[in-house]
Amino acid sequence: MILFPVLRKVQSLGSFGANTIFTVAANLTIAAMGMGTGVIAARLLGAQGRGELAAIQTWPSFIGALAMMGMPEAIIYHSARDSGAAGEYLGSGILLAMIASLPFIPLAYVMMPVLLHAQSPTIIRAARWYLFIVPIYATVGMLHNPLRGRNDFVPWNILRICPLLTWSAVLALAWIFGCTTPTFLAGANLAGLSALLAPSILIVRRRIPGPFFPDYRKLGSMLRYGIPCVTTKVPQVLNLRLDQMLMAAILPPQQLGLYVVAVAWSSASEPLIGAVGAAILPSVASANKPQDAARRFGEGARIASLLALATGAALAIATPLGIAVLFGAQYRAAIPAALILVPAGAVLGLNYVLQEGLRGLGQPYAVLQAEFMGLAVTALALVLMLRPLGITGAALSSLLGYSTVTAGLLANAKRFTGSSPAALLCPRVDEIRLGLRRLGILARASG
Repeated sequence: MILFPVLRKVQSLGSFGANTIFTVAANLTIAAMGMGTGVIAARLLGAQGRGELAAIQTWPSFIGALAMMGMPEAIIYHSARDSGAAGEYLGSGILLAMIASLPFIPLAYVMMPVLLHAQSPTIIRAARWYLFIVPIYATVGMLHNPLRGRNDFVPWNILRICPLLTWSAVLALAWIFGCTTPTFLAGANLAGLSALLAPSILIVRRRIPGPFFPDYRKLGSMLRYGIPCVTTKVPQVLNLRLDQMLMAAILPPQQLGLYVVAVAWSSASEPLIGAVGAAILPSVASANKPQDAARRFGEGARIASLLALATGAALAIATPLGIAVLFGAQYRAAIPAALILVPAGAVLGLNYVLQEGLRGLGQPYAVLQAEFMGLAVTALALVLMLRPLGITGAALSSLLGYSTVTAGLLANAKRFTGSSPAALLCPRVDEIRLGLRRLGILARASG
């Protein structure tokens, strides 16, 4: 029974360290499953089919994220500040998200033929059905957020893994029964995600104190925090997905399929860096003094910087062989774009940590400003490079956009914490020693 000594050792590392390690484990699991399902989907569908599946999912997922009005972030923040009222914040957030999402679905339904101009009528029709992702986001997708705000990271991470388990089951059934079409996979995934509602409610009710009814006195504060977050999400998601959105409108599905594989490969560096980002928001938000909040922000940023450098370098070295072996020879054309997207993914991971730290400081508008700067650069670069360079131009645009966001985030972090970019990005010797010591503790416990 190795598990229990390891858990005790992890808990002894303190709240931030334990939460980060739990999330690293979950992120590695998610990354391994994501890579596995990505490989299976790519091989089942081929480059064209994989591109069509991306076309079905990209716009509805973007619209679903916007329709949430920043309530996921607001729930996390307010649950960290007032953990006893987390149930009321959850109920209030779901109510606001459901109301706000009502106008999005019919508008998106009407606009889908324009947004997917280069796709077939079958794919456009499937994308319209996939708009049911919006109410799924507003219910299933929000239930676990108070857990993160309350630093209850074990059940939060378990619920994060469930959607990938569902997607794995969908792919397995599709392979067994021979239903390997983009439209079937998209529809089955919606059904699977909906089925997660009941177990998610059961876990949340056991871990979070009620009541769960909306508290109308809390709606104003949630909107004041959530609106800048969702406003930030527009340029943030566009920085991430504008390239694929434009490809779905103007390039053949095969090119989009190649690019989706390159993006999937480049995201392999997310598990470690993303774990720091997940832990830093509640850690900073729950600090009693501004000095403590700034210190926690700096510690998380330096850890993320080191991880981004190490994982990005390792992944870049493995890229040519990894894509050919995992995804197949038909995806070799994705390798040049992937070599650009790997450092872009490392920068993106660092950005996530800086953004969550600023949100923990109660400064969502600082994130908004940086994301708009990055979006301007991304959009201009896509206009100049997408048609002449194809997926390579899209990858270069992402790298330029993400780097611009980093510059804006560091400038705002200096403003609110007083720490220079060098102080935020360069790990200290004592921090490296402490990290190695903690790894040694865990290694001895697991041995």
